[in-house]
Amino acid sequence: METVSAENFHRRITELHKEIREAYRKLGMIQSVYDKRLAEMYHKLERMEADDVDSIAFTQELKAVLERRRVVKDEKARMRLFNGLAGHCLREIDLYYDKTLEASFQIRNDFNVRLTLDQVLTEVGVELG
Repeated sequence: METVSAENFHRRITELHKEIREAYRKLGMIQSVYDKRLAEMYHKLERMEADDVDSIAFTQELKAVLERRRVVKDEKARMRLFNGLAGHCLREIDLYYDKTLEASFQIRNDFNVRLTLDQVLTEVGVELG
């Protein structure tokens, strides 16, 4: 089991943010593919005759592309919240975590602290995770 520590929480939050960013980026790429497909279809539509036999099939295809694009766009909109907030929060966490690490290092040196949290927890028989 992974040790419960500020360092591990920081690493996990950073990894989660990377995962969110990557998912958001991929959704953007998928939406872009559908946007390009729609542009192609709109150009094709402009060239079609009103009584074209293929217009029903084209309409069905257009509807399918629009629906898929809407699904991706909707999820991307919901992910935008997490992407933005996670990025903002992580910047704040990084700033304060770095300051906290500096202070911790200074205190440990000033008071000659050599024990680790794992050693203390083992000594008292407590697991945090």
